[in-house]
Amino acid sequence: MGNVSVTKSINVSAQSAWEELSSFKGIENYSPIAKSVTTGEGTGATRVCTMPDGAEIDEILNKVDNDNMHFQYAINSEPFPVTGYVSDVKVKPTGDNSCEITWACTYNSAEEVEANMNGLFGGFYNLIIDGLEGHLN
Repeated sequence: MGNVSVTKSINVSAQSAWEELSSFKGIENYSPIAKSVTTGEGTGATRVCTMPDGAEIDEILNKVDNDNMHFQYAINSEPFPVTGYVSDVKVKPTGDNSCEITWACTYNSAEEVEANMNGLFGGFYNLIIDGLEGHLN
């Protein structure tokens, strides 16, 4: 089983970061996603993310915990050679205008692709978190 976890501190209030991330909308504004379409709100919302090459990732929001600034989503179909992908995103306040974001996932894959998938997902999470900071500042 593969697992990846990226934790980064950014100069954005935890509340601003949480509102943007937990809405499950507009991820293309701060990530390499070309476009996204979200249907519904809160737990059970679905999102289709289209990559620049046209590949689509179908996601579902499994859990939203506003009190602890934590949400979880799963990928139902994707262009990657993995199954059972589940991601947890947590926002932790570290100051009035700063927070720590942890973006992590677990998934199943063939052993020979796990290292590549770890690198891909880790790189993607770093880009999203950095992009979020730029988008909100």
